[in-house]
Amino acid sequence: QLLGNQDHIEVELEKLKKTYDSQQQKLEERVIAMGKELQEAKGAIGDTQHKLVEQSAVLLTSQSQLQEVEAENSLLQLRLKELNEEYRSRLTLYIKDVADYMDSKSSNIMGPSKAPADCAPMKRFVDSMLKDIRASYKSREEQLAKAARGYKKRMKNLVKKHENLLIAYGLQREQMRSLGSSAMDCGPAELHFSITDPELLTNTTRELNRLREDKAKLEIQLHELQKNLLSSPRQLDEQGWAEVRKQLWEFAHTTQEDLEQERSQLLTRAIMAEEQVLELQEYIDKHLAR
Repeated sequence: QLLGNQDHIEVELEKLKKTYDSQQQKLEERVIAMGKELQEAKGAIGDTQHKLVEQSAVLLTSQSQLQEVEAENSLLQLRLKELNEEYRSRLTLYIKDVADYMDSKSSNIMGPSKAPADCAPMKRFVDSMLKDIRASYKSREEQLAKAARGYKKRMKNLVKKHENLLIAYGLQREQMRSLGSSAMDCGPAELHFSITDPELLTNTTRELNRLREDKAKLEIQLHELQKNLLSSPRQLDEQGWAEVRKQLWEFAHTTQEDLEQERSQLLTRAIMAEEQVLELQEYIDKHLAR
């Protein structure tokens, strides 16, 4: 019976072989197509990163030019303030001289019988006018000082929010690196989005930026080490890399928590110091100025 069914078995085997070959060919075509899609995706990511680097360079140049223009503007504003003060003092002296001259002429015309209280009407008018001008200038200066303090406070709040967002971005980036494969693109390092304006940097922010710079260098070294190990015959398994990434993430997370605690303490001390400075400034303006 087996010998009689041999032809039928051979036909079935031939069909199975053809089916296997066709499926294998479809699978190879699918793998080739996916490889092309992966290369295209990598090329698109590379183009995007290249454009991002170019835009970052343009942004850094613009920021540098902006800082130079702001510094020059500050010098010009200081010079303008000095010229305004000089002009105001000269104008005050000229007005007083004119008032004295007009009062002296009026006194000579009316004669010596004029009462002393009525000998200087022009001077009284000028004194009243100058008093009003000084009051308006003082009110305007107080408004500008209040607006400047509000602007600085808003800038500090924005810097604080930016730091919190940067910390959250760094934590999510490390979680992606710990959960994903070594070839996963987790985005630019936190240092790429750090604040570089010297006027907005505090000692804590400078320390965080220094640590982010060190971390970025370590990530580059780790990436190079992974490439070298993968190109060598002794390759680490995925579990080994997961353990390494887990240890790095725990180290970065612990260090970041310590820095955040220190940063919150320093911010609290800075806020208390600013309030004391404002109280002292108000005391000086109200009491010691007179």
